[in-house]
Amino acid sequence: MSNLTHIARPYALAAFEYARFSSQLLSWKAFLQSASTITKDKTIQKLLDDPQIDQQLLFDLFHGVLASIINDEQKNFLLLLQQYKRFALLPGISELFDTYYAAFEKMQTVRVVTAIQMEKEIQQKLSQALTKRMQHEVILHCEVDPHILGGAVIHIGDHVIDGSIRGKLSRLLEFSLR
Repeated sequence: MSNLTHIARPYALAAFEYARFSSQLLSWKAFLQSASTITKDKTIQKLLDDPQIDQQLLFDLFHGVLASIINDEQKNFLLLLQQYKRFALLPGISELFDTYYAAFEKMQTVRVVTAIQMEKEIQQKLSQALTKRMQHEVILHCEVDPHILGGAVIHIGDHVIDGSIRGKLSRLLEFSLR
């Protein structure tokens, strides 16, 4: 676990619990995703990386961009991040919030990496098989990486199922060198 994720976890959990108890899960999800998107801008990243930057300036920036979609509690959350200089944690907070949300909704995000684009029919069959096996609704995120040569690498939470040709060749090489 990265240090930033470790630091982001209590913020994400607090936001999730508040959103759940106040029946505002979707509003908070949208707010955190939007705030996270802002941090991905290169100019904003430079500001976040500058230890001398005035935190009030960062608050004004986030609040100004998000003002039309946030409520008072979300504004207070931004103030909390300002107070403890934690704006850079927003992507991690958003990601963890999404994980808590998916678990609450009995959903599991699965990332599938293949060498070529997977056909929709195969995606549906894989999704159905994983849903049946995991007893959760599965949300597939498919990626293409030609470096795996063939097969697929499936990421389910912290678990990785490496069925790629590259992975099999690596294991074969490792076994033969023993």
